[in-house]
Amino acid sequence: MSKLTSLQKQALLKGINQIPVSLIKRKIDAGELTLEECIENGLDASKIKELTELLGGIIEDPDYYGAFCERINNGELCIWEIQNALHVGEVTERHLLEQTIIDDNLLDKIKNFNPPQQVLPHANDVSLRDNSTDIFILGGLGSGKTSILASLFNYGEKEGYLVDDLYSIERVNYKNQIVDNLREGFFPPSAPSDQYAIPYITTELHSNDGKIHPLNFIEMSGEFFTAATTDLTVWRDGIDAQGYLSNSNKKLFFFVIDFESHIDKYKVSTQEPSLNLMLSKLDKKCLKNTYCIYIIVNKSDKFPPEADVNKSAYAQAFFMDNFPSFYTNLKVKKEKYGFELKSMHFSLGKFIFKNSYLTQFNNECPSNLISSISKQVSRRKGGGGWFSRIFRER
Repeated sequence: MSKLTSLQKQALLKGINQIPVSLIKRKIDAGELTLEECIENGLDASKIKELTELLGGIIEDPDYYGAFCERINNGELCIWEIQNALHVGEVTERHLLEQTIIDDNLLDKIKNFNPPQQVLPHANDVSLRDNSTDIFILGGLGSGKTSILASLFNYGEKEGYLVDDLYSIERVNYKNQIVDNLREGFFPPSAPSDQYAIPYITTELHSNDGKIHPLNFIEMSGEFFTAATTDLTVWRDGIDAQGYLSNSNKKLFFFVIDFESHIDKYKVSTQEPSLNLMLSKLDKKCLKNTYCIYIIVNKSDKFPPEADVNKSAYAQAFFMDNFPSFYTNLKVKKEKYGFELKSMHFSLGKFIFKNSYLTQFNNECPSNLISSISKQVSRRKGGGGWFSRIFRER
């Protein structure tokens, strides 16, 4: 068990009367605390008496540990909360292994867990490649855009569909970072909010017919997405720097909707104006070169049980019911420019520890999305009028 840091010791002493006597005793035995320090920080008289009597023996509070482990098994604690409890001695490795779902491998990850560090790739120091397909990932704060991107690359690289293109090594490093975080079971860090640090990743899509398609993935942070809908300076100097939107490349747009936001109706209502404003700005710049707009309802693992019959249909209905104005706006733009409109659901997989640790990957969702992208980059633009279906199948 790691020795207490100075800050951890201060925190322990500050809340000394909320800590079980058994834990205080172990810290005194380990030489990390003294009874005098505990008294100086206001230790209750009853606890002083109990500790004085126990300072020659060994005690353990099985009820306390049992309750703590039960909270872990019930999914009430995040992985970093478990790590902190382990570091300060609030729980032991033995109790975690014997009384929780944690095994040796997971315990090692918890002990060594560090929050993912953010790499800041600057998008506007290199122009987008010509003769490529530009894929823009847009959505509000916390919608899961970076996680979707990491999931696509995790699956696509393992299956041989996506291969690094060294047009910019900085972008490859950023991509590797978010994929590595996901493979370790952790959410990758959110996209940087700096308007000059837009993640832009180049790759090659190798389709089943043997063709190679260069792709440019461009992601906007949630903060930047909101700012860009209202501030022309952010728009001009950020996402449209060096002609990212106005070039002649074929374009696909992913509008990512967070399903969990439906719990908070205020969040749903405030997302729609930003989506409409963004679409209006795109109308003036690049919809003429757009082949498909995807509505991706993310976190479909949170769908209600009745959605399991057909999650794609549920995602489409959810979007149409909760974003009617944006849906109407999309239909008008679809008729004007002839792009396709698709709705898809997405999930990273199964989580534990208060949705903070990924235990099982969902491969179906990234597979479906990569398959759809492959069809889009291969097709010629045409059709898509009122006589076609508004939402097409993958």
